[in-house]
Amino acid sequence: MKRSLCALLMLLPMAGLADDTALNALLTRIHQDGAAEFRYQETRALELATAPWQGQGLMLSGADGSLVKLQQQPNRVIMAISGQKMYYWDAGQNQRHVAALEPTGPAAQILVFRTLLQGYGDELRADYDLSLASQGQDWTLRLTPKADNGDDNAATIEISGDQDASKRRLTIRQPDGDATEYRLEKTSEGQAAADSIQRLLQEAAGE
Repeated sequence: MKRSLCALLMLLPMAGLADDTALNALLTRIHQDGAAEFRYQETRALELATAPWQGQGLMLSGADGSLVKLQQQPNRVIMAISGQKMYYWDAGQNQRHVAALEPTGPAAQILVFRTLLQGYGDELRADYDLSLASQGQDWTLRLTPKADNGDDNAATIEISGDQDASKRRLTIRQPDGDATEYRLEKTSEGQAAADSIQRLLQEAAGE
């Protein structure tokens, strides 16, 4: 009995190492160094809504950490973070907002979204427990808020995909039951995406 227990205890660190190796390999695979553009379809399932809300557009991620969401349907809206600022521009409603980027509240979710989209999920270990599940070519990375992170409104987040590195699905589940799913497909990268980011940031800032 003692020998069996000792053998099991010896295997536990190896199992943890294997999990970390697989997780690090995944994060390396989805990490991007340069600018990239993703076409997205967004579905929001809200507790008080009779039907899911649907939207679509482009998500652009910059090498400097900038993130731009260009919603094209049902109406054109630019939402972005760049440097230490958040931007919002709705030309149809003539509404423009620029605010400081704070690491708490609604901005926290945007920062997590950016981190995952750019493949920096390993940076989230301080506030989330990361677990990776895979079956064949399919994989799902789940981020569960730690109980002691001090944010009762922190969402549980999943990013998943398969052997096609250009496609990803990201799901954000709020504690109140609301959920948002993004289906993303990379459409371009490099200088073309970087130029689009700069142009949209200038528009959002009113320059």
